[in-house]
Amino acid sequence: MTKKTQDLKPDTVLKNYWNNNEQFADLFNAVLFGGEQVISPDELEDADTEESSILEHREYA
Repeated sequence: MTKKTQDLKPDTVLKNYWNNNEQFADLFNAVLFGGEQVISPDELEDADTEESSILEHREYA
């Protein structure tokens, strides 16, 4: 029998993790603000994670 998590790709796992506003806020508050509750989960807004961008620089493509 195959576990459900083995069927998920790493990108899917990360998207599911970041989709949880409480987890996002906890991690960033801990790392960026030393545990101070600066980012509130209820103030976060969803964004399309399927969008991507290409940044160009004169010396790099």
